[in-house]
Amino acid sequence: MGVDTLSRRGLLAGLAAGAAGLAIGFRLDGADAQPAGPAAPAMLRANPQLDSWVRITPDGRIVVLTGRVELGQGILTAMRQIAAEELDVAPERLALISGDTAETANEGVTAGSQSVRFGGEALAVACADARATLVGVAAQAWGVDRAAISVRDGVIQGAGGRSMTYAEAASRVSLVRPVDTSARRKPPAAATLVGTSYPRTDIPAKVFGQQVFIHDLRPEGMLFGAVARPPGYAARLVSLDMVWAKSLPGVIEVVRDGSFLGVIARREEQANEAARMIAASAEWREGAPLFGGKSVFEYLRTAPSETRTIHSTEGGGPGARRHTAEYRRGFQAHASIGASCALARWEDGRLTVWSHSQGPFPLRGDLARGLRMQQAAIRVIHVQGSGCYGHNGADDVALDAALLARAVPGRTVRVHWTHEEEMTWAPWGSAMVVRLEAGMAGDGALTSWAHDVWSFPHSTRPASTDGCNLRAAWYLENPVPMGRITDGALPNGAAARNAVPIYAVPGQKVTTHFHTDMPVRTSALRTLGGYFNAVAAEMFMDECAAIAGVDPVAYRLRHLRDPRLVAVLRRAVEVSGWQPRPVTPGRGRAQGTELIGTGVGLSKYKNSDAHVAVVARVAVDVGTGAVRVQRLWAATEAGRAINPDGIANQIEGGMVQATSWTLMEEGRWDHRRITSEDYHAYPIIDFGHVPPIESVLIDRPDLPSIGVGEGSQAPTGAAIANAILDATGRHVPEIPFTPERVLAALRG
Repeated sequence: MGVDTLSRRGLLAGLAAGAAGLAIGFRLDGADAQPAGPAAPAMLRANPQLDSWVRITPDGRIVVLTGRVELGQGILTAMRQIAAEELDVAPERLALISGDTAETANEGVTAGSQSVRFGGEALAVACADARATLVGVAAQAWGVDRAAISVRDGVIQGAGGRSMTYAEAASRVSLVRPVDTSARRKPPAAATLVGTSYPRTDIPAKVFGQQVFIHDLRPEGMLFGAVARPPGYAARLVSLDMVWAKSLPGVIEVVRDGSFLGVIARREEQANEAARMIAASAEWREGAPLFGGKSVFEYLRTAPSETRTIHSTEGGGPGARRHTAEYRRGFQAHASIGASCALARWEDGRLTVWSHSQGPFPLRGDLARGLRMQQAAIRVIHVQGSGCYGHNGADDVALDAALLARAVPGRTVRVHWTHEEEMTWAPWGSAMVVRLEAGMAGDGALTSWAHDVWSFPHSTRPASTDGCNLRAAWYLENPVPMGRITDGALPNGAAARNAVPIYAVPGQKVTTHFHTDMPVRTSALRTLGGYFNAVAAEMFMDECAAIAGVDPVAYRLRHLRDPRLVAVLRRAVEVSGWQPRPVTPGRGRAQGTELIGTGVGLSKYKNSDAHVAVVARVAVDVGTGAVRVQRLWAATEAGRAINPDGIANQIEGGMVQATSWTLMEEGRWDHRRITSEDYHAYPIIDFGHVPPIESVLIDRPDLPSIGVGEGSQAPTGAAIANAILDATGRHVPEIPFTPERVLAALRG
């Protein structure tokens, strides 16, 4: 079966691409049935054509289109719910096409917990318009008022048994026109699908081993490619015996373009072995050592950076006393279980790429710049991959495949990175340093708050207009350098995401020290800087509470003015059975060789999205320093809950991931490159260490839905950190809290 047939069948079945992941909270902003008003939803302003969102084919199929893609978070289930609700059809009747640059609207990148909030809003309005248009056709044909007409599973029904299918109505009117953004959506009270825990539509195919993932695609005549990697990020190719390289077993072609070096072979193991042998035999010129021989934290604090104060408020004062603290986080990885993969095919000067990229349209743009060709000659089709939570190697491997496939036109070339490549060559989450300083009044009240953050970039995704953010492009004979790197602006932020305090403090100042020079390439890891900024701030709050001699929950409530944060905090401590008490050194109770402590963390993601409070109970082994999370509790409020089960899955999945980040995950490197190549050198949490979790949801149908997908990581990490403080009286200043660091703090 050819790749085109495979991809189209998969897309029309709504099986775009997915990951072993955790369901995103289904969001739907502005769900009241109100006219959209003069300002159309952002995605409709960018993609105004109605047939970019919904089509009725002559044979009666109802086709719904979305530029968002499935990453294992259940996004296509949510889109199917939203469209079916507004169109009044059964969800299984919809054919869903997603993330195809030749078919769908350009919705940028599926990221930031924004997909259903913005993409779903646009799709809902478009489907409401389509339904109103088709009902209008029947009303006019029958000479009746629209109010006398109902729709049942795509069949328009009127008095006297009259009926008209959507296909019949669509044959009398054109949907090839701009969306009428004044179309009225269903009121929440009338919804039958939105607001329910609708089952994930992508799961059955995965459970029963159907061809869903990009790694499974095997079009007829496919060849296999692999890249011969240099010994370090700065190394450049000097020479290679091409005659010898082409004689290796199974090799069809060896591709060299500057320092980009790859092979095409008949079998995957032949390609990988040839790439390994070629890389080892080639002559490379080494570059400068990473970080100039310094530690990454010393580099961050001392190397030149762009320093800016990005938030400040007047008021407060120095206070009767001051407290300062510094916290550090190492590099952290996506550590995808399924390494990045792409397929590419050149035919008649046109390129088709199958990719699990989070942004098919931005990827197409960077492919065009890297290959120096027109975007119109490139098609990117999304197919599900396995695990990313940000910018992993999915985009880079697409250019690898395209460069190799160019050498064998008419043949499809598949490149599947090894796990070692994924860990070494994909972007990493930035190492960070955060320094906090607070003024405190005599009664312990905060009078000032200063938050400084040192960081590398948190996004080098494809999307630049003045360069190419795909790694292979930088190694070409005629290289296309990375585009200009900027930090994200508030309120969302990037390095400074969640650095603005959620607490009422009179004098506030947030300063970023941003490094655009990346010895280790960094990019978007789930929450960007939000996880560590909020963890550091919450650790600092517990330290301030300890200085004031006040229970940490009471101390937070004293400084909170947001009733929604107050509500989740109170609910989390209620379900956890929190016992109020001051933070005192070594307060945790002893059980044998372990100290038991309980801590709390609170966050409003991006200062605008999900409100989440987490309580953690941990056990610290005083002999080894090992930390074991015994139990986690969470309370979440994200406005109107569109799919309660989806919200619970995403919150709880984020808590598991944050436990792994906080206790285990950290990259290591030598003077040339990252050396944490496998799960031994870069351990992640296993099932045996996942703690029991109890999470509760505060539903607010009176409020717009807000993003929930990345809301639980920061408060979970903070709760674990503060539980360690409760148990031992010591805060460990560097994440992850490895046994060695905990033991050093205990003995310090």
